[in-house]
Amino acid sequence: MSKLNIASVRIGAIVGAVAARVEVTQSEPPPSYTEADLLEDMLLAARHASSPADAAVLEATNGIGTARTRSEGIIDLIRNKSLVRETRTVGGRPTTVVVLTEAGRKLEAALPPELKSVGLTAKWEMLCRRIERGEVTAENFLVVIRKFVAAVVADAKKRKASGRVATTPARVRQN
Repeated sequence: MSKLNIASVRIGAIVGAVAARVEVTQSEPPPSYTEADLLEDMLLAARHASSPADAAVLEATNGIGTARTRSEGIIDLIRNKSLVRETRTVGGRPTTVVVLTEAGRKLEAALPPELKSVGLTAKWEMLCRRIERGEVTAENFLVVIRKFVAAVVADAKKRKASGRVATTPARVRQN
């Protein structure tokens, strides 16, 4: 019997199986996040970047936001009931963790992927660096942000009107 070259298989093709087995396992839930874990992930956001260029920018700028704005962001998410604090047993001891609420899940699902991407932060940080070097004006930066926000809002209105939940990222040139 010859081996199947997976590269030659086309979508919709029918292939035979020689053997199969069922393996019963139990998955582990994802680890609980403490506020310190979230702050660390925001600081080390480069490890979540989808491109080396975005990772380099995020490393150079110490991740997303500043120490103060990272903390304020988490507090705002708790205040608007997107996150809640819960006491759970982690590693055999009681620990306060932050948990996404139903409202938080709905908000996360409604946001376009680009708004949830550390890549957007990297792009905006890069534009800020270009402002510092005198290559771009602050006004140009605000124009880019306004266009981006307008495109996201327009997309959200279209999705709402059509009853779609899935999002398509708005693409705005980020000179």
